[in-house]
Amino acid sequence: MMFSELDILIIRDEILSELLNGEIREVRCEKRDLFFEFKGRAKRLFVSLMHPHIRVHLTDTMGGEPHSFTPLLKGYRLRGAKIRRGDRVIYLLFEKKLSHGLMSRPVLAIELTGKYSNVILVDQDGIITDFFQEVPPGRSRFRKVVRDEKYVPPPEKPRSLFRLDEMDDTELRAYLEKFFPYLSCGENLRNLVSDYVKRALEEKKPLVYLEDGRPLYYAPLPSPCSEGKERAEFEKLSEAIEYYFRETSPRKEREDRVLKALLRERERLREFPRFREYGELILRHINEIEGGASSVELEGKVIPLDPRLSPGENADRYFSLYKRMKRGLEKIERKIRERSETGRQGEKPKEAQGGKEATPPYHVFTSPGGLRVYVGKNRKSNEMVTFELGTRDDIFFHVKGGKGAHVILKTEGREPGEDDILFAARLALLHSNLSADGKGLVSYTLRKYVRRVPGQPGTVTLEREEVIQVRLDE
Repeated sequence: MMFSELDILIIRDEILSELLNGEIREVRCEKRDLFFEFKGRAKRLFVSLMHPHIRVHLTDTMGGEPHSFTPLLKGYRLRGAKIRRGDRVIYLLFEKKLSHGLMSRPVLAIELTGKYSNVILVDQDGIITDFFQEVPPGRSRFRKVVRDEKYVPPPEKPRSLFRLDEMDDTELRAYLEKFFPYLSCGENLRNLVSDYVKRALEEKKPLVYLEDGRPLYYAPLPSPCSEGKERAEFEKLSEAIEYYFRETSPRKEREDRVLKALLRERERLREFPRFREYGELILRHINEIEGGASSVELEGKVIPLDPRLSPGENADRYFSLYKRMKRGLEKIERKIRERSETGRQGEKPKEAQGGKEATPPYHVFTSPGGLRVYVGKNRKSNEMVTFELGTRDDIFFHVKGGKGAHVILKTEGREPGEDDILFAARLALLHSNLSADGKGLVSYTLRKYVRRVPGQPGTVTLEREEVIQVRLDE
């Protein structure tokens, strides 16, 4: 799916809520992504012009190298944001008092208009002073984007969420599949969409719909077309959008392929104890083995031999193979841990985020039986999930023998089914340092049997716990 005009309406409000009157400190660029940092503000503004993943939202991260926007915007305060209704264009209004006492009021035009998306800085007289990408004369039949030229807005989108009557049924369905896949159901689509948009602008309960743990699409509000689907809920649409695009990015897919290859290699290398056993068996029965044999059966095990080597040399070969595979397994395990840790923290390790540890909110999932499941993301949110959101008769989950998130299954006065228990247990394993194994043990007990460890936030002890074996691939 693609970033829509409904998304930009909601994101505009989130930007103003977090960054209004904030002063620009720096603008950084990484490939086709821009990061705007504001003094004293925890959130940054993120703009991606990478088609088809174009979007704008708030973020905790910061990356890349300084951009030419920095000297032109540094010290300017964000005073407002306007949108062109029905399109994916947002104008950020900045202001700064210059040394001679006059006010400077530039506008940053963020144009998320497909493959020609751009970010353009315009002075208060409407003259272009800088841009992300130049559009020289002749490249576009609509306009040019060059310095010292008058700014001309991009042409309006031919189809819009706010002009549904201008589309026939076929066009409407194609439009919804591209921008609003969570709304393309039923017969009376126009009424469905109009009602949904009105509620989404008022209620704002963002979420990401999942299938087998992988994101399908994000939405600002639960959709009647997607009832019963697995989902993750977020406090802000920015968080839902960032999660969706991170988890569905080509980079993430490449990392997943690499991780799967590492896991396969680990399974192969885990056979290394067998080779030490072969070497020891050969040494114990060395006088019983004939020279030139291609195999031998010892103590019920058939051991392949190199007929060119003596029995002693075959034993040495197996011991060498054992040591080499053991070292290889340790190296593979280290790579898997590094990738798993990086994946849980986002696209970059903490060092790449300016040294500031992000504190994302806890996640909310819905179990197969319709029960809410809260998942902590760090010590602080683990405390909140367990001891503020969890009540005495809710069920607490945590991976056994490892570090990970606190998970609370809200019982809401009901007896959870086996599918609900298994769902929450898988979340506990998934959000732990043992997730790379793909399987493991998870402890669970009633919340009333969970006790804090004094002086160790996020650390607990359990009573009357039960243990369940879970796999992430089931």
